[in-house]
Amino acid sequence: MPKPLVARTTSWWHLTIVLMILISFQGLGAYFFGLPGVVLGLTVYLLLRFSPRRGKRFQSAGLKLMGEERYGEAAEEFEKGYHFFDENRFYDRYRLLTMFDYSGLDWREMMLANCATNLALSGDKARARDLYRHCLTLYPESRLAKPALLFLEPEHAAE
Repeated sequence: MPKPLVARTTSWWHLTIVLMILISFQGLGAYFFGLPGVVLGLTVYLLLRFSPRRGKRFQSAGLKLMGEERYGEAAEEFEKGYHFFDENRFYDRYRLLTMFDYSGLDWREMMLANCATNLALSGDKARARDLYRHCLTLYPESRLAKPALLFLEPEHAAE
């Protein structure tokens, strides 16, 4: 079964801050507990970094369903994720601290674009176009929605 194509951008500024947080945890651990504190600081960082976060669960579930070619169900997961990040904007706005995420894209944008992609793959291209347009309303320079909408638009002209 082919794996879904996932494009991920990295914000080097965010990555630098995440690495500074890691070094801070290790430094504090070393200061208070000596050498075992370095390991303790690393462990705390890794637990926080890789512990399941609600928002990331939507993405993981959606990508898994997408890999299984269950596009309708994947679209539902991504839509739930979009609503989660829309209702809890601080998770996305401060994702550097809430999820130790150093991606260059907003999670809300990723969820919306992934939902639209899965709707298009499941055959609901009209709703996919609407979601891509909505994504461009929220993120006018979206590198996810612009090319996808250009790909879907020629079909729209034939309808």
